[in-house]
Amino acid sequence: MKRALTILLSVLCPLLAAAADHGVTANAPVTNFKLSVLSDEGFRSSLLRGSEAHYISDSQIDLVGMQYTTFIEGEKGELDSTLLAPTATVFIDKNKVKVHGDENVRLLRKGLDVSGEKWTYDHSQKRILIEKNVHVTFHIEMKDILK
Repeated sequence: MKRALTILLSVLCPLLAAAADHGVTANAPVTNFKLSVLSDEGFRSSLLRGSEAHYISDSQIDLVGMQYTTFIEGEKGELDSTLLAPTATVFIDKNKVKVHGDENVRLLRKGLDVSGEKWTYDHSQKRILIEKNVHVTFHIEMKDILK
């Protein structure tokens, strides 16, 4: 996964930086943005999508209509979780990806639905922190939870 992201960033960032050095700036968003991240074994580990992507800097991309899907490691490519938000900011620092948003977010996993506001997802730790108006719904049987 890190290798694929490193390759993408090593190709994309110098081109964008060179364009910026020559006074060229993006004046329109990228529509239907997609970024696949592959594991070291070559299997897809995540897919980041946005209806619009705005290049801010070498380490920041702002997304509209974000959908971030993670997959269970292995060749089957089974769905692990999906993160949905109307807007999000992607921070890339030393090949580590963090996604942040102040608006609503929704996390969907098998048997679990979480929503809230003001959130941060750290892909390297596979952890989401939701700071405001958190709602958690379990779609599984929870036997003897109050014993």
